[in-house]
This record gives sequence, structure tokens and C-alpha cells, in this order.
Amino acid sequence: MEIGFCGYSYHTAAYTFPFANRLDTYLIRLQTEGSARILVNGETYVAHPGDLLLVKPGDYYELNIDTPASGDYHLFCTGPTLDAWWSAGNRSRLTTISIDPRLLSLWQHVTEEARRPTDEQSTALIEKLIEALLLMLDRSMRDVRTNVRPPVVSRMMRYIEGNVTADFKIADVADTVGLSVSRTVHLFKEVTGMTIIEYAHTIRLQLAEEQMRYTQHSLERIAELSGFRTYPYFHRIFKRKYGVAPGVYRTLQQKNEKK
Repeated sequence: MEIGFCGYSYHTAAYTFPFANRLDTYLIRLQTEGSARILVNGETYVAHPGDLLLVKPGDYYELNIDTPASGDYHLFCTGPTLDAWWSAGNRSRLTTISIDPRLLSLWQHVTEEARRPTDEQSTALIEKLIEALLLMLDRSMRDVRTNVRPPVVSRMMRYIEGNVTADFKIADVADTVGLSVSRTVHLFKEVTGMTIIEYAHTIRLQLAEEQMRYTQHSLERIAELSGFRTYPYFHRIFKRKYGVAPGVYRTLQQKNEKK
């Protein structure tokens, strides 16, 4: 596998892609901030946050940043892994996906590894990271095709999932998606059937249940690690969900596993 360029770009001034227009690599580009005007084979696309652009070798590509404050993650890459991935599905030129922090984190890992000195790079690791990145992109695109959930609600859910063990506020969720608190609360409930707090509790209880089964942590420590502010609060929410206190649930699980 050969990586040409990989990383994140943030443009604060007008910019035009400075290289030869005909690509000899694949290009995977995710717009995360602002907008960009892109020409592929003479057709113009305007990319906004969440827009994933896919370009294959031999395509003519031109990037223009007409307004400042445009950010994107990009990967220029070629090799059998990319060939197989491209041919495995019908690749749309531009797809709007949810900007998942986990996807961006993986992209950053690819970038960091690719920027190491050549004698310190792990080709196998880069290959696996890119394979994982492609799988996550596939899932994001599949979610768009099969899910009627608005992308903004998916972004809310990804934020909650990524910060569920922290003491985040509803205002933090609203700020992430650029909506008012009231609109955020109403839209999330309307689409998911749950409040933001109920969704956070669902994930936190799953984390707590796993730790109760597979760790020796005290219940107080599990409550803390799962994102509950206090043990009494965790105890109340857990009993409401499972019908028994956390200690009783843990004892029953241990007995069942010994059978």
C-alpha cells in the first residue's frame, strides 16, 4: 500500500489544489468544517460538513476553497486493499455521513503512523488501520442508506456515546450540533423516542453491567467509571431498569456463571 498524503487540512484563506488534476491514487475526503467547491471529471460538487467525497485513479480532480475556514480529513492512497474496497460496492461520489469522533480518531492514527520516519513505520499497522478506516466508512455510508434518522441526531448520539462516562450537559450536546437546547431536546426525543438523559443512562447501565460481570471493582467504583455521579443515583437507576439492586444482580450473575 502506498500513501501519498494523509491528514487534516484547515484553510483560512482562498486555496486551490496545487497538483496535477488527474489523480493516480484514490482520494477519500471528509469535509468537517466550512465548505469547499470540488470539480471531478468536470462536474462541480459543493462539500459541506459531513460530506464524504470518493475519487478513483484516473479521475480529474480540482479543489477550490473560495471562503475561509474550511477543514477536511483526506487520504490519497493506492494499493490492493483500496482496489478491493472500491470494487466491493457501488461507490457514490458524494455521501453525507455522520461526523463520528471515533472515525476521526482512527484517521488521526493513520496520519500519525504514516508521518513516522520510513525506518520506524509499520507497514502492517498502516494496512490494518486503513482497513479499519474503510470498514468504518462503509458502516457510516450504510447507516445513511438504511436509516431515516437525521444526520444531526446521529451526531448527537455519537457525542453522547463518546462522552457518556463524563458529566456532560445537554447544552454540550446542543453546542456540538449547533442547535438551541430546546430544539436539541425536542428533536432527539422526537426521533429516538428517548430523552438525552435516558439514552445516556442506557449506555451507562450497559457499561456497569459489563463491569459487574467481568471485573472485581466495587459497585461504587463501577458507578463512577460508568458515568454516574453518585452511587445512590446509580443504585436507583439500575434498580428501576433491572428490578433488583446492583449487588443482588451481581450475585445472581456470579451464581449463574458457576452452574
